[in-house]
Amino acid sequence: MFKLPLMLLSVLLAGCATSLPEVDQPATHARPAPAHSPLRQAFAPLTARNPGLSGVYPVADGREALIIRILAANQAVSSIDLQTYIYRGDDTGRALLWSLWRAAERGVRVRLLLDDMQSGKDQALSRLNRHPNVQVRLFNPFTNRQWRSVEMLGSFQRTNRRMHNKSMVVDGALAVTGGRNIGNEYFSANQQVSFGDFDVMLLGPAVADTAAQFDLYWNSDYAIGVEHLIPASPAITTETMTRQFAETIQRDQIRQQGYIDALHDTPLARHLADKTLPLYWGKVQVVADSPEKAAIAQQAPTLMMDALARQFEQAEQNLLLVSPYFVPGEPGVKALAKLVGQGVRVRVLTNSLAATDVVAVHSGYRGYRRAMLEAGVELWEVKRTPGLKPGGWNTSSQASLHAKTMVFDRRVLFVGSFNLDPRSARINTEMGVFIHSDELASEVSDGLGEALSTIAYRLTLEEGELRWQDLESGTTLDSEPDAGCWRRLGAWLLQWLPIEDQL
Repeated sequence: MFKLPLMLLSVLLAGCATSLPEVDQPATHARPAPAHSPLRQAFAPLTARNPGLSGVYPVADGREALIIRILAANQAVSSIDLQTYIYRGDDTGRALLWSLWRAAERGVRVRLLLDDMQSGKDQALSRLNRHPNVQVRLFNPFTNRQWRSVEMLGSFQRTNRRMHNKSMVVDGALAVTGGRNIGNEYFSANQQVSFGDFDVMLLGPAVADTAAQFDLYWNSDYAIGVEHLIPASPAITTETMTRQFAETIQRDQIRQQGYIDALHDTPLARHLADKTLPLYWGKVQVVADSPEKAAIAQQAPTLMMDALARQFEQAEQNLLLVSPYFVPGEPGVKALAKLVGQGVRVRVLTNSLAATDVVAVHSGYRGYRRAMLEAGVELWEVKRTPGLKPGGWNTSSQASLHAKTMVFDRRVLFVGSFNLDPRSARINTEMGVFIHSDELASEVSDGLGEALSTIAYRLTLEEGELRWQDLESGTTLDSEPDAGCWRRLGAWLLQWLPIEDQL
């Protein structure tokens, strides 16, 4: 009885299938650091003393992550290239956009490359794109701007593939990359949601490599200028836009004064004031998937996954994996078990059910816990932070791990956008950096190792049953800690759906 309606629905959705528009848009490329750039002048002596090496400043604090981006934009004289998966129109998003706008007003070329998974920003993007020094492109965009959900169903194979890369390059002299999107929850400015994340600021050769991957995506057939997608917004002068921006920023500053005051009390702010910025120097390898990974007619190389797999195979003593979304699958479990069998200590830190912002992903992970523990893998799950509002089984109002970081043998540190799940491996495009620095890798490994007993539960097996040990309080729990009944029910139900390949 359902056959005819299903056939009709299939026909309707097939009629909604879309392809990317063929557009004529000029290719543009990263600009080298101009001699008069304050950023180049500030860092040139450091890079000269470390030829062939890249400087790295680790950014774990959300406030520092915002400071670096805003200060760099404020110092720009030539170019700013910003690439991100999510750009929220909240306080921190507007604060950074204000810096980008003011840079454009100074004559700086601003290229903004956004994934098109977010909706509701068409008018703002169109207005922004009208500035003569600003170019906005959307990666793998929805062509039906009014009926995105219908297009998602009708063209699922295409629209399901997203650009998850995050990077910012300023004046060809400084780059920032890592796991952070743009929004309050990524910059410690949200009282309801807080994402623990990790970025790195880069100097030296790694900046040009980061810029090259931006150019690859910017000039690909999948990056479409908003002028080809969104009807031109009503004419508005740059003077009016500047005034509106300034008024909005003033209101934000009044509301977020406590957060703004805290920005001036970070270690980064003090280092910049004292000109004592600590940097780690080493070889840095920038790896990014090809934008062709978004193609549906062919199997593009999984460059990011392949690079990580090679690094996994070289591990000899210690492997520390930090991934908010961790769905290893049977091949992943076997690979980790093999490493343990070879004498490698393998530790994994991921979100608990209470802490995760995507319950569906946790449902894909939970079924592999017992096998990993039996193989000797050490599993740790991040606690939900007290004082932040817990969400329902399908919401994300809570503290949550969002960093994608790995340490190999205390010698190589990986920081990037890549989650250890099927979506990052085979569907979304990703990027990251491999930092060859014994000092930095050891510090990150030691810091996380010391924090585990405080921030996370250790999973164990007791007579074949899962247990969660809180080493800080000395208690052991026999069910998912801090998770309400609706979250537990949701995770249990979702694990039976055939969706693991999409997680």
